[in-house]
Amino acid sequence: MNAPLRHPALDELQRKVAKAKSLLILDHPFFGTGCSKRPIIYTDTVPTAAMSGTGQMYMNPEWCAPLTVRQLMFLLAHEALHYMLCHSLRRGARNPRAWNIAADKVINDTLIDAGVGDFIDGGVTLDGARNMAAEELYDEDDGNKIGPPDEPYGIGDDIGDPVDENGQPLDDATIHQLEAQAKIDAIQATKAAKAVGKLPGSIERLIDQLVNVTTPWHDILERYMSSKIKDGYSWQRPNRRFIARNIYIPGTDYTPKMGELVIAVDMSGSIGQDEINMFNGHINRILETCNPELVTVLYFDTAIADVEEFTADDMPISIQAKGGGGTSFKPVFDWIDLRDREPECVVFLTDGYGDQSTFSSSHDTVWLTTGTTDFEWGTVIKFEE
Repeated sequence: MNAPLRHPALDELQRKVAKAKSLLILDHPFFGTGCSKRPIIYTDTVPTAAMSGTGQMYMNPEWCAPLTVRQLMFLLAHEALHYMLCHSLRRGARNPRAWNIAADKVINDTLIDAGVGDFIDGGVTLDGARNMAAEELYDEDDGNKIGPPDEPYGIGDDIGDPVDENGQPLDDATIHQLEAQAKIDAIQATKAAKAVGKLPGSIERLIDQLVNVTTPWHDILERYMSSKIKDGYSWQRPNRRFIARNIYIPGTDYTPKMGELVIAVDMSGSIGQDEINMFNGHINRILETCNPELVTVLYFDTAIADVEEFTADDMPISIQAKGGGGTSFKPVFDWIDLRDREPECVVFLTDGYGDQSTFSSSHDTVWLTTGTTDFEWGTVIKFEE
């Protein structure tokens, strides 16, 4: 996606882009400051324009050249907002096109309300979307929508994948760094607009939510579990026709899946039905994406009290709150190890008060905790409504 291009209309397009940036800085300094920090590569490797996960803007001269200066103002501000709102990094396992449409609804309504340039025909709009988050507007069915035969739905699939310049998926540390830098750029753009009294109210609300609201627990859990999705050959799912002969060969599976998932539910009485209801709703949506071979639910206090197993045919799963005594996490891992199970990950729903400091485990473990976050190992996610 990073091949430079020479085009007969490139010089004129670059002149118009420079003028569009200048007008944004004068009339809409928030967007002018935001887009002026984003380098542009002119290339035919994108159909229209795009913003990469790392903040690189791309423009296709063939598509962009006919646009007016005011339309280019809208386009530049549109792509800058994709970056500042971290739309690539927030996508997770969602359908890319459906996510792009949801994000475009938020951005386009925001720009129209703020009077930024001229809206580009063919773009997707939704009145009031400026007051919502892309997550709220996401509809997986939108992933099947297309526009006219000669162009994508909306102004294009312009949110790049969360990958580096070599096409490799970004690791968590890089994602956090990029998110932090995008927030800094958004704050600086906000200050520049406030200084001259030209910050739209919708933008102020949008940036305030971006900077001050922590990532929801279910988004973090979804990102973690989506990293477990495998394609193609999998030793976790051997070809079952050969198992009876003690021959283990990898099974072929081109549908994204993960192996077994273990969900351990703390029965000590600290987890109520309200938490369980929230967990049920989000975990089923995540499971639809990850499509695990098996979901094993272990209810525990100081020992394993009950076991439930679910396959894809049993979805959606339903976990119940059950009263119990004290809390010991080790019996969960003992149960797994005694049966030679190799789950992709073990997710605990707990208040966190247990014996985690007295042992450790090699199993990938997520502590989804309503209480303490005092864990020396595993991935800790604070469960908050």
